[in-house]
Amino acid sequence: MDPVTLLVMALAKNPNLAASAIETTMKPGAVDVARMQASLADVSRGILTCYHKTAKFRQTDIVVTPWDRAWQYNAERSAVLRITFQGVSTNQYQMTVAVMAKGSAVRSAVIDDGAVIPYNKKCQLEEWSTPQ
Repeated sequence: MDPVTLLVMALAKNPNLAASAIETTMKPGAVDVARMQASLADVSRGILTCYHKTAKFRQTDIVVTPWDRAWQYNAERSAVLRITFQGVSTNQYQMTVAVMAKGSAVRSAVIDDGAVIPYNKKCQLEEWSTPQ
């Protein structure tokens, strides 16, 4: 049997399976703020994991620094990153994110996200986060 038929049969036998899978996928990924301070790739991976838990990081580019709206967040330093990633379907997507710092705390703001599945708005980086 093809994989789609098997999936439909499994969901018909256990409808709670789909709800559980969606809940697990939409839960924000854990972020290690201390590790994010190591490199640009680590910052980008941390941001991506928080917003798209199942995505696979591919690359990141700095679009502009500083971000012209960082003053709205009272940030001391900022940059806009373009993060390229692979979704569950193996399609490539990009998201543009402002990353800001104030002291040892970091925060991010999604400017644009091209993924089919919306980014998780419960990401801990939506608020100022400090290393533990």
